[in-house]
Amino acid sequence: MTANNPIRKNPLPLPATLARRNKSDVDVGAIARSASVQTDLRAKIARPGPREPKIVSTAHGPLKHILFCYPAYASGEFSYKQVYEDLFRKLPKTTQFTILTHPSVTNDLLAALDSTHASDRSTIVEAPDFLNFLVWAEDPYVVVQDTSTTEGTSFLVEPHVFRRSGDAAIAELVAEATNLQSIQSPLYFQGGNVLIGDDFVFIGTDYPEETKKLIEEVGNIVVPEDVENIDEFVKNLYIKTFDSNRQLIYIGTELPVPQPQERPITIDGEEWTEEIYTGTGKKQPIFHIDMFISLAGRSSSGKYRLLVGSPTYADQILGQEPVDHSLGEIFDDVAKTLEARGFEVIRNPMPLTYVDLVDIKVRTWYYATANNCLIEIDANSGNSVWLPTYGHGDWADLAPIDAENKRIWEELDFKVYELTDFHPFVQNLGSVHCIKKYLER
Repeated sequence: MTANNPIRKNPLPLPATLARRNKSDVDVGAIARSASVQTDLRAKIARPGPREPKIVSTAHGPLKHILFCYPAYASGEFSYKQVYEDLFRKLPKTTQFTILTHPSVTNDLLAALDSTHASDRSTIVEAPDFLNFLVWAEDPYVVVQDTSTTEGTSFLVEPHVFRRSGDAAIAELVAEATNLQSIQSPLYFQGGNVLIGDDFVFIGTDYPEETKKLIEEVGNIVVPEDVENIDEFVKNLYIKTFDSNRQLIYIGTELPVPQPQERPITIDGEEWTEEIYTGTGKKQPIFHIDMFISLAGRSSSGKYRLLVGSPTYADQILGQEPVDHSLGEIFDDVAKTLEARGFEVIRNPMPLTYVDLVDIKVRTWYYATANNCLIEIDANSGNSVWLPTYGHGDWADLAPIDAENKRIWEELDFKVYELTDFHPFVQNLGSVHCIKKYLER
């Protein structure tokens, strides 16, 4: 139990648009079965799609064009302005920005762009005030380029259904305002559970299982009678949708993964609720693999390097005993599996910490992950990484973790840009990699 741990609080309440990244406001099965959605899906699939899709990489190539979401917040709440200002200032001066926002905060966004001299390379797309989209730009689609044409048209490829209804409209709004096109796939996926290296694509194993479930329960995909192995059939569908020239690798564990739990705890003589295992997947220690795996390119030996977060390593740096719900053994299992596949695995500290909501007496545990970062591996400009940091305010004790993550990347010959405090984001299961989408590299 953790009843004796000190209180940790955010300075300001968080806005509703910074809701948990695994929040679902739709019944996926019911939506998938509805006639209107099936008709709409068929209409979208009828559009000319990419004949030879090449998925945009998570790490490789210069950062040419990035999509951000900058949704509304109220006076007295945590504002995104400082975080985005810091990010705009530290990203390459040649990077183009497309930013979806609400009219109520457009002036704040304009001020952030002006102060960082980024206005002339930014396009602002205003969504209706009533559209309840969240800050998590990474998730509702993947981006592929059609290499069969000289124009190289780019597509926002949406999944069959998306669990956050407001965010499901983002692709259409962005496509209307840019030269991108949107198209829908019959598969289930979210961008944060997909990582793209130089010749491979990682996808968290939970989502192929979701696709199989859709096939069985909804029949949204016709399976030919001669298909003997449904798993291989589904895997090939992902390959054809994402990129036929990259190997598709599932990421997960066969160890039992605890599901989110609430338990009573006494703090300062008062009864509280403690939330643990927040954000676990079915066969993944966190529901999105971008929260605990970072792509770091190839070493001189030719092996591809991966950073895999370790709560155990973080505890060692902080000189503390692991709590009973850190899941260190599951992250270790994923790391060992990747090593067995021929990857060079580097463990980096990923502390399990908590935030206290004193007004409702809830303590919530989460991983202060630096794996959820922005990466640029480029032969011309060199290698760079933008790391979220967490040694701030009531979490000042995490500063040694920030320093160690910086050291690890520098030893890999990356220029490190340390970003501002990302606790408000990671408390809701996302960090800097989750608030953007690479549109072009």
